[in-house]
Amino acid sequence: MAFLDELKKEAEALREQEQNLTQARAMEVTQSFLLVQSRLRAILLYLQELAKHLNTVSGNMTRSYYIDGFGTVDDFRPERFVVNSDRFNIDEKEFIKMIYLRFSCRTAQEIAIEKNSPALIEMERQYLWQANLKFQCTEFKNEKGHVDRATFSVAKEIPVHIKFSADFEKARIFLSMKNFNGLTVNEFTFDADEVDEKLLDEFARYLAGKPGNFIELGRHQMAIRQKVAVKRASAEAAYVNLDPHVAARLDAGADGEKASGRTGLLGTLKSLLSRN
Repeated sequence: MAFLDELKKEAEALREQEQNLTQARAMEVTQSFLLVQSRLRAILLYLQELAKHLNTVSGNMTRSYYIDGFGTVDDFRPERFVVNSDRFNIDEKEFIKMIYLRFSCRTAQEIAIEKNSPALIEMERQYLWQANLKFQCTEFKNEKGHVDRATFSVAKEIPVHIKFSADFEKARIFLSMKNFNGLTVNEFTFDADEVDEKLLDEFARYLAGKPGNFIELGRHQMAIRQKVAVKRASAEAAYVNLDPHVAARLDAGADGEKASGRTGLLGTLKSLLSRN
């Protein structure tokens, strides 16, 4: 029986060690969750105040957009800034899941595009769909009854969608900006402890088109810039002969990970939060 007693003590010690590790991990996740929540609340309050002021001063702001097949339009004016959020509940306590800032950029200029082959027509249609631009397409058939020409009348409004989401376990906050810098998506990742009033002020300047250094902020953005610098240094000769737009796409791909709005929580989180 002495050996069985030894095995029993060893098993109990392992169970206790595993339980301690589980509790430590649960507490770590809970602390990360609460930290992210505090920063999301600060972001929401800041954006609500920001949107109120931008709706007043946006008449003096303009943005430029390049629209494929038409060219650059320089007089888009932002308007109708709206902030809202998605929430979820844990034991009757409400928490923020995502925050949205939406607005539209409008122009007085007519935007008409003509394409003269089925392939180009389809490419333009896909391009406008992906950019979330409303349009009317008028198709023209040739004598054989086949569509060989089309005109696109594009709405004078570009919707801009900005979203803050989070990874609660890793204490990270993600920012996605669609149709803000052209008809594309820009993504940023911040550790929750980096999100403070200074960063939000820089974001507001960035949004309002004022001088600032928002795109340079954040440990994750710095890591991407370092990867780009190494890549350029190791292949400078190849970059010299590249079209600037191609080089920019290669730079953007230096970081292999895309930001995601994952909000997974460990099973212990709910019980721990319910005690607070």
